[in-house]
Amino acid sequence: MSLGFDGIPGRLAAAIMARRNRPAEAEAIDRLRPAATDTVLVIGFGPGVGLKLLQPWCARICAVDPSEVMHGTAAKINRDALASGQLQLARTTAARLPWPAKSFDGALAVNSMQLWDPLPASIAEISRVLRPGARLVTLTHDWAPDRRRLGWLDQVSALCAEYGLTEATIWRGRAEHGRIIGFEVRRAPVAQRRAAQAHAGRSS
Repeated sequence: MSLGFDGIPGRLAAAIMARRNRPAEAEAIDRLRPAATDTVLVIGFGPGVGLKLLQPWCARICAVDPSEVMHGTAAKINRDALASGQLQLARTTAARLPWPAKSFDGALAVNSMQLWDPLPASIAEISRVLRPGARLVTLTHDWAPDRRRLGWLDQVSALCAEYGLTEATIWRGRAEHGRIIGFEVRRAPVAQRRAAQAHAGRSS
């Protein structure tokens, strides 16, 4: 994730994202379908619209975004959840998550995965904080991976497998008139994760 969404550009981006990201946020939540007792990680929460939509689904939400503007906007939209303790916001990136290992029952990222930097450290951190069996569900503008490089999601899938995030699924989302790509992985059980890491080591 980038620190570029601040100042006047950040405020303009927040206003646009609050309107445009809602269908994708709703689609990602519907795909994850967390249980009422779950604790969910949100990576790159932007103006906080998705956090509002997620609150009826789960017990607790922990969310990260590096932008000061996005924090301010999200805090206003979600002030009640912050006050009750259901929601915790942290100004950081996917590569520096401030929670213990195996803290989360699921994770969501909408239009932020293309900004994770460095990508390997971000994936490693997400794997660290997910409980075995927990899923990461992402939706990303389809132009973003294409702009980065051909086969970008193949690279992401390989990195995820290296860090114990397996069963990769890629699909075409409904939001943004179908101009969005879904990507989902599941945190492998510890034994399976070690086997995947051992295989990666033999292959390198």
